[in-house]
Amino acid sequence: MHGVVMSGLQSFIRDQEGNDTWREVRNRAGVDRTIYSRMEEYPDEEFLAIYGVLVDDFGMDGPALQREFGRYLFESLADLYERVYFDDDWDALDMIENVEETIHESLRRRDDVTFTPPELATDRIGDHRVVVIYTSDRYLCELAWGMIEGVGDYYGTPLEIDEASCLKDGDETCRLVVTDATEVGSSEDVPETDAASQEV
Repeated sequence: MHGVVMSGLQSFIRDQEGNDTWREVRNRAGVDRTIYSRMEEYPDEEFLAIYGVLVDDFGMDGPALQREFGRYLFESLADLYERVYFDDDWDALDMIENVEETIHESLRRRDDVTFTPPELATDRIGDHRVVVIYTSDRYLCELAWGMIEGVGDYYGTPLEIDEASCLKDGDETCRLVVTDATEVGSSEDVPETDAASQEV
């Protein structure tokens, strides 16, 4: 797991629950290290162990936790990458459309890491809608959803998200249809979705 994610998780728990809770979660998860660096990579098992403690021992709702953390995490990513990878002319949907070709590809090109970010593909449908296709063996689908919400927060744009398919339901990919909610009702064609939409 990339250090940006682990460092963000540590900060998220500290900000939401306090330092004492972070120490307790870390101890229950069997994690010895006390700090995570953005520039390092860490075993996926550490993320999953910490996440498991929050859900199993502290009674947090897993999907809601992932989405809340995803929103929080995108803010950290923006602080780290905006000067290098963000185009001043982008809006929220442009950012989502280009994340695979910018941030993820830059991580894959580094020779000193073995971290593999999720694979994302996007399909832009007109000016106000983009379909995100997410594939990962980590199955952190709600985290991806939350990060999309974080993009909307960053740009001050309300986004409507429809889940057309999900890895956890046995589908080959997660397909999230993301629409600029200020333009809902436009004449653009919308892919069929099974889940109810949610405005964020």
